[in-house]
Amino acid sequence: MRKPLAEDFTVDCSAVAAQIFEPYAYQFVQSRSFDESNQLAAESFGQKGRDWVNFGTVLATLTNNPSWKNHMAVARLYDDWPSIVGDAIAQNCRVGRLKAGELTVFVSSPAWATQLGYMKDDILEKIKQHIDSLEITDIRFIGPQPEPYRRKRY
Repeated sequence: MRKPLAEDFTVDCSAVAAQIFEPYAYQFVQSRSFDESNQLAAESFGQKGRDWVNFGTVLATLTNNPSWKNHMAVARLYDDWPSIVGDAIAQNCRVGRLKAGELTVFVSSPAWATQLGYMKDDILEKIKQHIDSLEITDIRFIGPQPEPYRRKRY
């Protein structure tokens, strides 16, 4: 008669069982009741790590983070686009994305893309005057894309 595999390989059976059933163990534990959670929260109130901070302080800390400053500047560009380029131009184009210093602007027609291409330097200068924290090196104007050609049967 053969020995069990655990004896052949000298494996601790309790460790194997723990490894297999540990992910399922937390599914069957009864969670605390709402009253018990409130009681624990009341007991720990005022202790270290439970100090109240007003919402403005939390937002100020978040927005002063260097990784958020660029996102906030791009959001300001989206919001202030009509005041930067003017209402007539803003009605025919919208800000797309800013990636690696290149701003993509989507325009309503190829004629607008050509016209705004001639005005690229002026628009860059106005953006830098309005939002100096953005580092935009180039603007790319993209007109509407034609639908792909499909052969139709008649």
